[in-house]
Amino acid sequence: MDKSTKLLAVLIVVCLSPLAAISDSEKLTHIIRFNDYETGSEEDWLQAKGFVFQHDLQKRNFIDLEVTDDSLLIEAKRRALGIMLNETVNVAEFSHIEVDWGVNLFPADVSYEQGIRNEAIMIIVFMGDERLPSGSIFIPDSPYFIGVFPCHGEDRLSHAYQGRFFKKQGRFVCIDRPAPGESVTSRFNLLEGYRTFFDKERDDDPGISGLAIALDTKKSSNRGKSSAFIKEIRIYQ
Repeated sequence: MDKSTKLLAVLIVVCLSPLAAISDSEKLTHIIRFNDYETGSEEDWLQAKGFVFQHDLQKRNFIDLEVTDDSLLIEAKRRALGIMLNETVNVAEFSHIEVDWGVNLFPADVSYEQGIRNEAIMIIVFMGDERLPSGSIFIPDSPYFIGVFPCHGEDRLSHAYQGRFFKKQGRFVCIDRPAPGESVTSRFNLLEGYRTFFDKERDDDPGISGLAIALDTKKSSNRGKSSAFIKEIRIYQ
């Protein structure tokens, strides 16, 4: 199984520090913009950025993509799991991730706090090349990853949630709590998160080995509908 297939299989199953000001010493090392669309299909535009559509993101009657003046709108029309995997994002040295985004409609009646792990949008960042057991013989091993998402309801801000699998190498963190329709800039220290969750000795320096944008409304009510938008992803060293 090649790297792309392994990461995709991980994402199928997948789908702390406080915010801080940007310091003068930080350097912007990678940026993905969603406000530079000009012509052509949304799919071609995103594929040119390195994204690969998987699962329900291949079906516009399940998940719709629309480009507005300054963002990409991602809407689940029914219960769906969608993944856009990008393995061209490789950053040797990193600290923070910063995302300009928001949620128009959160999936209904779901909560990470209650173990119903659905979200309107999530950024999943893979770190390092070491693969650890998934916890199931049917699921490929995975590198370390942190999934960050905007939450609402009872989900705890900055709390590291675990999933059913990948308990050793995966965490999900709500990094902002925007009001519906509100555009926010969310910031999370990925390196400190990695140190806190996976590297207690603080002696490992992994690089970012991939990134994905995902949504999951498979367990939500309201027929699985959700709506989120994203403007830009920035990674700092």
